[in-house]
Amino acid sequence: MKNASHLFMSVAVLASSIFWLNCGGDSNPLAPSSLAGTWDLVSFTDKTINITVPAGQPTDIGNGETVTITGSVVLTETRYQYSLTFVTAVTGQPAQTVVESSAGTYSINGSTVTAVEDGSGEINVFTLTRSGNRITLEDAEERTVWEKR
Repeated sequence: MKNASHLFMSVAVLASSIFWLNCGGDSNPLAPSSLAGTWDLVSFTDKTINITVPAGQPTDIGNGETVTITGSVVLTETRYQYSLTFVTAVTGQPAQTVVESSAGTYSINGSTVTAVEDGSGEINVFTLTRSGNRITLEDAEERTVWEKR
């Protein structure tokens, strides 16, 4: 499984992408005005190794290692800000906690979200879908699901 930093960046990028896909009016569920608010992480899937980590639940990722991920993203009509906490535990060793956060801007064109991180200028592109109070951000390697508070 990817390291916590990469996992965090993936989730952040996915969150950013979801926000960018919403650029229509209020009747459009993918419009930024419809996405504005706080979203909590539901799950993270690493598609390259087919492992899904439900938020807040320690998940065995192999070799005696478990990971627990929690997080949220706040979206406005043009910006995102997220924080993720990764707790990694290896048998016989103390758990390690890493908290990561990021902010930036996003835009949406159809179901494609483009996110640009403040500072680094890193650009990430995702596909966004929505079902009720849940959004999914996805690229070739990862999928994140978020639920609106």
